[in-house]
Amino acid sequence: MDQQAMEELYLKDNKFFGQLVGVWPDQGKFMKFLMRFIILIVMIIAFIAQISRVAVFYSVDVLSDQIPYIDLGFALMLKQYNYILNEKKLRELLHNIISDRLVKRSKEEEEIFEIYFKRAMFFCSFYEVSIYSCGFMFLSMPSIPLIMNVIMPLNESRSRELVYPSYYFVDEQKYYYLITGHMLAVCLGHVFVYIACDINLIHVVHHGCALLTISGYHFKHAMDNVDLCNEKYSDELMEKTYAKVSQSIDAHKKAVEYVNKIDACHIHYFFILLGMIIVTFTGTFIKLTSMEIGGRFFTFCTFTIGQLTHLLFLMVMGQFLIDSNEEVFKTIYDARWYYGSSKTQSLYLLVLRKCLNPPKLTGGGLIALNLDSFVKVLKTSFSYYTVFRSS
Repeated sequence: MDQQAMEELYLKDNKFFGQLVGVWPDQGKFMKFLMRFIILIVMIIAFIAQISRVAVFYSVDVLSDQIPYIDLGFALMLKQYNYILNEKKLRELLHNIISDRLVKRSKEEEEIFEIYFKRAMFFCSFYEVSIYSCGFMFLSMPSIPLIMNVIMPLNESRSRELVYPSYYFVDEQKYYYLITGHMLAVCLGHVFVYIACDINLIHVVHHGCALLTISGYHFKHAMDNVDLCNEKYSDELMEKTYAKVSQSIDAHKKAVEYVNKIDACHIHYFFILLGMIIVTFTGTFIKLTSMEIGGRFFTFCTFTIGQLTHLLFLMVMGQFLIDSNEEVFKTIYDARWYYGSSKTQSLYLLVLRKCLNPPKLTGGGLIALNLDSFVKVLKTSFSYYTVFRSS
């Protein structure tokens, strides 16, 4: 199977959504810049319309109402331009997935790759459904008054609903369909950019986990032919065992380097995004507590669930790498390294020491992405929400 066939098999969704938003590294230059330009223009108009509403109708309620939407738009631009600015790093990470799958490996190693690929596909599907559901709720907002007019008619027709609050400096009723068309484009842009960027992260993280697991497998089986004390074995067997352990170290080193590349591609992105998530959560909590039960309230509930899913998704990717490293450490520790020569034992001790400082995903090198940080972000958001509500 050649590289293109592998790409279609393992990175089909990544390529499709990446080309839609111009972040697929191997996309043609013209289409790449065209898609980036379209999204940029759509988002600039959206920012102007949202910021104008705050400026023209300024109040604390209007500001708190608009912040989640503005923050969400900046998150879109952050996601897209992180991969635009780090295009070479992303290309290398994705190409490594293909090149590693093209290498002829043992059956056990292929099974490890398949296990992590299937797990990556499961998380991609779950994440896509979550984003689609959130996007659908916003896209359906204009149709709610029409449906309610049929189900529960009033003496007069209900007023038209916009997808999200904005101010376009024109008569909203006269240009309703044009405004709604732009808002629908904004929503679709969010859906496609979020999916395109985040499923890339899912695949590269799971590939890193697979590489770590394979290195652990090598360490575990490097001593398979050694059952007795060192004195019972020939120098030739000891040298073969030493060579196997050295190869295991090379595999572990490659896995660590790959994970470090993932972190280097996302380190500033994670830091800024976590701060924006806290702002969005705070604004969403304030808005939910002040809204009446209705269509937009349930839309915001879905939006909140989508935010939680997005935050959990980011944190659990870092947790997967931490767990994989701990599994490698345990596998190495449980291996029969003590049956090897002193030279071989020293290699095991060195790699065990290396596992005590594992590669991990961080926000700016300050915040480790794990489930503990997930709880801390939620606590911080609730703390800011409490301060704003009490002021």
